[in-house]
Amino acid sequence: MPHECDACGESFTTLSRLRLHDCPAEEPAESNPLSSFDSFLDSISDALDADMERRNQEREKRGLEAASGTLKTNLEAAAKGDADAAFQMLAHYERELQEYHQTENDDTYRGIFWAFYEPAAEALDEIATREGWPFLTDLIDAYSRESDDEPFVSPVIENAVGRHVVRTRRRDGVGAVPAEALAYLGSFWDSNKDTSWEESFTYGWGIGYPEHSVEEQLQDAVTEELFWVRGVLPHAFYADQHAAADLMDALLSDERIDYEDRYLLASILSEVDRDSAPKVPRYWDMRDELNDRFEFDETVRSQLRNTIESEGFHRQLGEEWTFADMDL
Repeated sequence: MPHECDACGESFTTLSRLRLHDCPAEEPAESNPLSSFDSFLDSISDALDADMERRNQEREKRGLEAASGTLKTNLEAAAKGDADAAFQMLAHYERELQEYHQTENDDTYRGIFWAFYEPAAEALDEIATREGWPFLTDLIDAYSRESDDEPFVSPVIENAVGRHVVRTRRRDGVGAVPAEALAYLGSFWDSNKDTSWEESFTYGWGIGYPEHSVEEQLQDAVTEELFWVRGVLPHAFYADQHAAADLMDALLSDERIDYEDRYLLASILSEVDRDSAPKVPRYWDMRDELNDRFEFDETVRSQLRNTIESEGFHRQLGEEWTFADMDL
């Protein structure tokens, strides 16, 4: 009785021959070299991410070990709502960051900075939510930015101010946002400290403010700090897409700006269109708290498409282009 291989269909006179035959159907499928390479890149990326996370944890551990007991004690009290302790915490945070920065002990400086960043920001936000804007005003007055003399604790204060601006605008409208908050955030447009510079992106939530023109400052700053303006623009769209679209129109037709740089500004529309979660203020899930989602009004989408086509940016895209195609 012949025995047939279910896989390849070949017949054999004995069961032993069937079991021992070299079945072509059992050979592994030819691997896709591109797929294998993608997997290889993914494995490298995962390894790098894991290594970076490990390094960050080690850095913050060293920062916690190096920080004074007074800083830790005041942070603990501030986290429980003690406003006076919050000021003491910031004073020690500033002093210790300054000390390690001046001695060029960068590893310890970064360790302390990042170890206390999130808990300090959370503590300030909790107190500001309870005490209101006057508490944040006192912080700004105590640690104002003057030219290049920028306090080391600025990002933590900007974080709390940014949260206040977003909540206030969403709850009470742009007119209720304190003008001082916008002036403070806008003062970091040329900061040489990356974290301060990034935390100030929430300045965009002041677009349309009657007594402080966010639009004018962005148009003034764009030729010197293009990437700051680019970071602020998504926040402006989340705040008021109609006002932001008018501003974008003005920027994309501004011949003071190089053509390639104008396209760079326009490319943020892909980020906005896919409703990417804002990365600042750090450690705050704006969407979760405010149940905030973004969707383009079709009149705004049409307005922006017309501007992009009139400026010729669509020539770099496909025939049936969308904002998603502008992603860099």
